[in-house]
Order: sequence, then C-alpha cells, then structure tokens
Amino acid sequence: MLRSALLVALVLLALPARAQDATPKDPGVRPVTRTFAITNARVVPSPGRLLERATVVVRDGLIEAVGADVRPPFDAEIIAGDSLTVYAGFIDGLGHAAISDPEKKENEDKADIDPGHPPRDRAGIQPDRDARALLKADDGSVEALRKLGFTVAHTVPHDGMLPGRGAVILLAGENADALVLRGDASLFAQFEGASGVYPATPMGVLAELRQLARDAERRQEGERLYADDPAGLQRPVSDPARAALAPATHGERPVFFSVDDELEAHRALAIADELGLGLVLGGLRESTHLADKLATAGVPVFASLNLPKAEKDSTATDSAAVAPPTSEVFITERRTRSYADVDDEVDALRAKRREAIGLYERNAATLHAAGIPFGFATLGAKPADIRANLRRIVAAGLSEDDALAALTTTPAALLGLDRSLGTVEPGKMANLVVTKGSYFEEKAPVRFVFVDGQRFEIDEDKGFDPEAEVVVAGTWEYRLVTDDGVQTGTMTISDEGGTLGGTVVEPDGATHTMESVTLEGNRLTFRLPDTPFGAVDVSGLVTGDTYTAEVTGPSTSPITFTATRRPE
Repeated sequence: MLRSALLVALVLLALPARAQDATPKDPGVRPVTRTFAITNARVVPSPGRLLERATVVVRDGLIEAVGADVRPPFDAEIIAGDSLTVYAGFIDGLGHAAISDPEKKENEDKADIDPGHPPRDRAGIQPDRDARALLKADDGSVEALRKLGFTVAHTVPHDGMLPGRGAVILLAGENADALVLRGDASLFAQFEGASGVYPATPMGVLAELRQLARDAERRQEGERLYADDPAGLQRPVSDPARAALAPATHGERPVFFSVDDELEAHRALAIADELGLGLVLGGLRESTHLADKLATAGVPVFASLNLPKAEKDSTATDSAAVAPPTSEVFITERRTRSYADVDDEVDALRAKRREAIGLYERNAATLHAAGIPFGFATLGAKPADIRANLRRIVAAGLSEDDALAALTTTPAALLGLDRSLGTVEPGKMANLVVTKGSYFEEKAPVRFVFVDGQRFEIDEDKGFDPEAEVVVAGTWEYRLVTDDGVQTGTMTISDEGGTLGGTVVEPDGATHTMESVTLEGNRLTFRLPDTPFGAVDVSGLVTGDTYTAEVTGPSTSPITFTATRRPE
C-alpha cells in the first residue's frame, strides 16, 4: 500500500530546523531595527479566520504578537495598515526556485557512449545530486516569486528521470547557505527520458526505476553482510546513486513525482505501490478521472499553477459555443461539409477547447471536493501568470479560503513545517504577505513581504490599466541594460486576429522567437526561450510608443528592458 501524507510530515519533521536568526551577514550598513508593527490592518491568521483591525508585531525574525489590543513596542518601525491585509507567507510546494536550468550540450560527443548503458549523468539518473549544491541566492526566480508573496519554496534540480534531492528554502538570503531551511527534503522523479540514450521513453523510465530499486536493495544487503562478517571477507558496495535511492525505497524519504497528466499519474501511483515509495504527486494539472483513486491511496498533491492560456470568448451566437460540458469527444453534426459550415465548426472547436481548459481550471476544486490534501506548485508556471491563474482557479469553483489554505497551511503541514510556518501566530517565523486589499482581487498589489523577519517593500505596479486598449504590433527599437553594458536591437510584434507573436533581433543578427505573448490592458508579457541567459520572461507596460519592462530568468537578476516604437 502507498504511504500516506503523514509519512511526508514525519520524515521532514525529523530533519533539523534552521536557526531563526537571519541577521544579514553583510558587514555593511545594518538595519536600524528588526522590529516592525503593522497597525490597524485586516489580518488573516489562518484560512477562514479574520481580524478586522489588528496589529502584528515582528521582532528578530519571529511574530511576537497579533491582536486588536496589541500596542506597538517603543522600538518598532510602524507600518500603517489601515488599507492593508496581512497573510502568512505563501509556500511553493514544488519548483526550481534558485536553481538555474543547466545549459544543454547540443554538440555533445556521443562516440564513446553506449546508448544502452550511458553514464548516469547522461541518462538523467542522479539521485545523489543535492539541490543545496545548486542554489544561487541571486537567481532571478527568488525575487520573482517573492514579489508574488511566496516566502518558502520546495526546490528541486532540473533534467532527467531522477534529477536529485530537493531542499526547502527561504526566498531571501545573502548566499546559498542562508537560503536553506531544510535540506535533503525529498527525492525528485519525473517521466523525462534521456535524449538518444536509455532510458528514452516512459516505459524505459519505469523499467530503470525497478532496476535501481533492486540494486539499492542489494546494496543494503551487501552492507548488512559486511557488518555481520567477522572475517571481513565481504566487501562493502560503494555507489552514491544507490545510496541516495535506498531511503526512498524504504519509505524514509518522500518521493515527489512530477506528472503532466492523468496517464503519468496512474503510472506514478503504480510504480510507487510496487516499490513501496512514499509518494507525493507534483505539478498535476488535471484530475477529473483520478481523484477517487488518489483519495483511496492517500496520496497528497501539489497542483500545478501552470494553466493553458484562456480561450477568448467567441462572438458567434451558435449554441455549441456556450454549451455546457459534454462527454462527447466530437460534435459530429458540426463536421465541415462545405464552406458554409466553417464558422459553426470553429465555434464547436472553441467550445471543446474551453471545456478542456475548464478541467485544468477546476483541478484544485476537484481535489478539494475529493478530500485530497493539496497545495500549489509553481513547476512549469511563469511568475507573470501565477496571480491571474490563481484568480481563474477561484473563479472555477475553489473558494478563496481553500485557495489560501493551499498556499499556506496545507503545504506547511505536508512539508513538515506547520510548527513554524503557515499561520500568523505568535512564536512562528515572521514570513508574511501584506497586500492592499484582498490578494485575490485583480487590482490588489503586494506591498510588503517579510521573509524570516526581513522586510521587502514591493513597488506598486503604477501605470497598469487592465481596461486600456493599446496596439503593440509593429517594429520597436529596444535597449537592454546589463552588468556588461547596454545592448540594443529590434523587436517586431505581429497581431494575427488577436493572436500575438514576434521576434527579438540582437545587434549581431541573432534572432529569438517570442513565446506566450500576452497583452492584458497595457501590460505586455512574453518569453524568450533561447537567450544567452537561458529562457527569460519579459513583462512591462506600454505607454504610447514606449515599452518599459523587466527581464527575469533562471540565471540572471532582473534586467531593465525599454523599447520605442519606430514610426511607420
């Protein structure tokens, strides 16, 4: 039988907690005080509870007091909270925060590699790799997630079927060591085959997992024989990969299995049951036909915040475009028989697409209705889309209280952190999100984020107008300010019937194709998947013929990007 969520909590509770004192190690100018009082604010101590006018006192990295009758200490810096709402800091249940995606070796020499027995790093089998060794405190993802209200993240390495072991980190710190809250928190697995070598397919991944589990068992048996052999005739087996896998096959370390769809989820459930793994599903995007099985197995889930792009409402009056969900795979009477049927067919296909997108949007509500403990995972999600996607999830049926629980109390419990995180209570770590209005309101900005008592003031998104109508198609001349100097080039945006696309051309002629180009009011966002910094996201505001944006990526701090439209 699969082990329950309790195993995850018990394993992680046994790990040493990080010291509470997060005083910056920078020998430069120190803060005047590490005591803050947020006064007269709406405070949400936990999902479903509300204090209309209360004060929260933070001192030396801990929450000291919360309540309507709390008086600010004499040494506290006062933050007037009359228009503010205070929540516990959000927790990312699974992602790659602070870990850059390694560069792909396009021209790797394969002459000396046996594709049937490749080196383990080439095959993507590195369970001994530790996320703590890969952390970068200045990685752009740390600040990007923190600006959204995330204060803690369970982060794992990239690439392969067994990329390595995860760590729970704080989203603030002077260096990689300062980020770590708990190490060796999980084993990360996924159905990602190796390119051109074994295992290259999902079936190969499953077969290799079985073989690795048997090898781990033999390793432990060899160690037992060595320990029990008085003559010293048995020799110990030395294999870091098998040693790292053994705790997972004995239920001593949870296995976070990333799955893209229900088929992969069924496969993960089956192999976990066969090998006796303490399974947690991560990044699950849709669970309509899986919820009952997950509930029976007692498997917790970190649901994906990566949603497909919403289908724009059709202007057609055809009833098929607004019909309720149907179990039919295809509406046969809408098959195109002549040119006159094309519009009806388009409406029917759009309706089916909206129905499919709805399943993704209702995923969290489906898990909640089935009684499955779940949090949220940023794995695969663009930071620029996360808040909008959360609003779509709430609009699709998950209550705001339950969405807040999936961001705070539930992941804290599943990750074994509920004694120190997840609620706004005295004695807990001062990880807080302070917003102007409700976090789930579209126009409510995040004003402050506290991580282990360290305050970060978040600049308001001044100038954003969700109702603005702007035109972005055309050619723009851009200016990119980096640590190496200023780069210039051109950006060309196309608009084909509301579908945006485009390219960015560097001075040397290198061309990058834009992906996921979206325009929300006067905010333009897009992704460049193949820059020298790796995949980067660009998000900013269009004002007349000027575009001012910020570039964030896995291997770079935020960079300023400005562009001016060329006259036609």
